[in-house]
Amino acid sequence: MFLKRLEIQGFKTFAQRTVLEFIADKSKNRGVTGIVGPNGSGKSNIADAIRWVMGEQSMKLLRSKRSEDVIFSGSAKKSRAGFAEVSLTLLNDDKPDIEMHEIVVTRRLYRDGQSEYLVNGKDVRLADVALLLAQCGIGQRTYSVIGQGMVDAVLSATPTERKEFFDEAAGLRTFQLKRGSAVNKLDASRDNLKQAEMLLREIEPRLTSLERQVKRLRQREALEAELKTVESSYFGSVWRELRGKMGETSKQTAAAQKEFEKKNAEIEAMEAELAAMEKAAPVSDEVRKIRTSIDALKEERSKLREQQIRLEAQREAKAASAHRPWAPLPLSKIIEKIESLTKRHDELFVLIEKGAKLDKLQKIVRELKEESAELLSKLQQPAPEPEKERTDPDLEKELAGLLVKMSKIAEEVGGLETELRDLGAKEDKGRARLFEVQRALTAKRHEAQKAEQRLNETNVEMARFETRHDALLSELRQQAPQLETGLEALAQAAGKLSDLAPAEQLQSRMQRLRSQLEWIGGIDPETLKEYDTTKTRFEELSTHSTDLKQAIASLETVIVELDRTIKQRGDVAFRELDQEFGKYFKILFGGGDAKLIKLEPEPIESAALEGEGAECAAPDEEDEERYTLAGVDIQATPPGKRLKSIALLSGGERALTSIALICAIMAINPSPFVVLDEVDAALDEANSLKFAGIVDSLADRTQFVIVTHNRATMNKAGVLYGVTMGDDGVSMLLSVNLEKTKN
Repeated sequence: MFLKRLEIQGFKTFAQRTVLEFIADKSKNRGVTGIVGPNGSGKSNIADAIRWVMGEQSMKLLRSKRSEDVIFSGSAKKSRAGFAEVSLTLLNDDKPDIEMHEIVVTRRLYRDGQSEYLVNGKDVRLADVALLLAQCGIGQRTYSVIGQGMVDAVLSATPTERKEFFDEAAGLRTFQLKRGSAVNKLDASRDNLKQAEMLLREIEPRLTSLERQVKRLRQREALEAELKTVESSYFGSVWRELRGKMGETSKQTAAAQKEFEKKNAEIEAMEAELAAMEKAAPVSDEVRKIRTSIDALKEERSKLREQQIRLEAQREAKAASAHRPWAPLPLSKIIEKIESLTKRHDELFVLIEKGAKLDKLQKIVRELKEESAELLSKLQQPAPEPEKERTDPDLEKELAGLLVKMSKIAEEVGGLETELRDLGAKEDKGRARLFEVQRALTAKRHEAQKAEQRLNETNVEMARFETRHDALLSELRQQAPQLETGLEALAQAAGKLSDLAPAEQLQSRMQRLRSQLEWIGGIDPETLKEYDTTKTRFEELSTHSTDLKQAIASLETVIVELDRTIKQRGDVAFRELDQEFGKYFKILFGGGDAKLIKLEPEPIESAALEGEGAECAAPDEEDEERYTLAGVDIQATPPGKRLKSIALLSGGERALTSIALICAIMAINPSPFVVLDEVDAALDEANSLKFAGIVDSLADRTQFVIVTHNRATMNKAGVLYGVTMGDDGVSMLLSVNLEKTKN
């Protein structure tokens, strides 16, 4: 690394842009550049400019009180500058780990306090500049720039303050900066880990609750999907079955209606014929009276039949509304008995007309009375029949009463017809045709009665199906209204009910699914979005926490390695520095003895090192002492004396001792360049020659920029810059290349 150029503008007395070019000596690798000039000309401001551009923050070391004091303040003939800027150009010829061949470090300060650091024209931080210079082997505040009064400062400093000087001399500055950066990152990572773990503890209970809700929500979605399928199957199949049965019943009703109308038409024709015959052969008043009674009873029976049909329809409607399986009404046996009694009456009329014996007729009449009495008794107290559902007692009682009345009417009609036949038997044989028509009319009326009965049965069946139809639509609109518009399509898709599960099983399954949905209850759909967001956040924090733990472990390892490196290099460098210090002390004093004493630190407990990486050392490094040099003491004994404390040395001896220490540092860890600001001012002529010789011997490894008044030192310089100041208070340069003048 070689100092190539220094550009100064607006810094202290250098108001105008001033450039110093540093040229290596042909016979030597690095060379010596001398800066001379009268007192007050501003030559020491060049050393301050180099220190300032390297990032110095102490105004005391810069011989200022405030930061804006480094900006040219103006004079009687020159206005003040608005900013101060210094650029330091380095050539990288021995640092392959630094990719830049030419490094230009710039610092700029404005009067409003705004400060800028640039490396090759790019904005950087002060920490970046410090790390870059440390990688280049250039110290910021130690021996790279040694100003006026700083020669004795090393001896006057306390052992602890002297530590920083020797750390940089040992080349540990880079590792210390890296370690400091690693410790800061470790502390920041631990703080971030604590925050992440705190957030994880806060989020985890909420995430657990949301997971349960989302699980229930997904169960609800599955149940709703299954319920929709079951509802479609149930309503579709029941609708298909009901629609088919209603169609079949409608056909049966139409056929029964047609047959009933046909029988009525035949009856009307026969009644017309009978009326004509009666006009031709008038009947007696008694016969007419009996016929009138029969007609009245039949009309009453017709009304009771209509009332019976209405009551049976009401009973079926109530049964259907209760969603219970429907069963036919128990009227079949009663109807069969009535039909049987009617046939027996017809047989009795035939026997009467044929003139059967009286005892036979009496026997038949007796049997008819017994059967009628038995039927009447059963109607008054009907035997219990098996039923699958509860019925309305009032409705059943009213219906039973109607049946009793109808039975009595049938019995009365039978008796009147018997009387009518008895009277007919007494009529003339000329009226045989009249009785024949009457018998045929009676038979037709029985047939019409059966046709009416079948019509009533089909009407009742249709009413029952219509009631189920309305109940099904009501249930559909209440439970699944969205299926109503596509009910026909569902019926077609369902196929026959036998191809699916029974309707009772489907209905039971629907009820269970609805009960489960009611138990689950309603869940806000936004819960799923909140769950996804919370889960993503939790996973991100978990990943971040894992990464932080890995980073902390890595940083702990780095800190342990840096501590080991700092200790190893520090021990080696200290031994070498001690040897070189004694060597240069003897050269400058012509004898004597000097050495450095390491002040060991107190034992450090691992618990006391929290935050410094001690608790995170590797298991095999737990007992290894970290390199924490507590301080360095200096013992110097000039020849012919027994003094050991540096406090007892004279001013000249202290200066020579400091120069010996600086030279020793340059010997073991040569800096790319060293700025010496009048460090030889306190030396006499003989010691100045020794100092110049040492500088000349070290110039092959270190580039020197020396501000001096000493002729011996000037004689070793390859380039001399003269600094002068005019009446405008501005410093200017004059340069002389001594190598060229020698030639």
